[in-house]
Amino acid sequence: MFRPDENAKRIKASAERVMMPEIPVETFIKACNDVVKDNIAYVPPYGSGGALYLRPLLFGSGPRIGLQPADEYTFIILVIPVGDNYKGGLAKPVNGLIVDEYDRAAPKGVGAAKVAGNYAADMVPNMEAKKKGFPICLYLDAASHTLVEEFSTSNFIGIDNDNKKYVTPRSSSVLPSITNKSLQTIAQDVGMTVEQRDVPISELASFDEVIACGTAVVVTPVGSLSRFGDNGEETAKYEFTEDVGETTRRLYDKVRSIQNGEVEDKYNWNIKVQ
Repeated sequence: MFRPDENAKRIKASAERVMMPEIPVETFIKACNDVVKDNIAYVPPYGSGGALYLRPLLFGSGPRIGLQPADEYTFIILVIPVGDNYKGGLAKPVNGLIVDEYDRAAPKGVGAAKVAGNYAADMVPNMEAKKKGFPICLYLDAASHTLVEEFSTSNFIGIDNDNKKYVTPRSSSVLPSITNKSLQTIAQDVGMTVEQRDVPISELASFDEVIACGTAVVVTPVGSLSRFGDNGEETAKYEFTEDVGETTRRLYDKVRSIQNGEVEDKYNWNIKVQ
């Protein structure tokens, strides 16, 4: 299992934000361990590029309908074998759409918590984008629409190869990604400077590679990002690598080789299923 302790910390922080009870780290890790054991037949075979994705879910299950904390909660973990999240995966960069008509999360809201509402906000714009031929959406900050925030279900990473920079937004509306955190550590180890800060949309033009990163996808290379005006005309298009970028592949190969046990796990990220 890859970094279940960090996932335990994240669900704890998310639960606190919406007044749910804390799940002890030990309880969380044991539940992950047990559900993998019970579903071991569904773990994709080594070499397939797949993984068994774990989705923890905590919800109020008591007989209460008012807007207040529940008097009973249920914690479950769903598992499903997954491959690449986006058609083409690492083999071919996807084209993304910059969303202006919708916002994913409000300033000082729950964007940094892993709660269902954050995904619900993406449903309509995501389906509309796919009809236009864009499998992924990029959201801007809700206050000004001038700063890059997050992809539909993935963190944003911009790569500046000339200056050896790994740039990712710092925002209270962005969900912290354990994959992003892991990639940052690897990037620093290979000599890159990691910058977590505001990312103006104009800075997209300076990136050689753009990555969408998350638990299921690990990384998805983004080939271009398009923006449209109210009249439906394209007003800007930021183009990156046509093929998988060198840095994208290096980061992906490194984290996947750790997950697959092919290289030494010097960070102690993997926990063996007992």
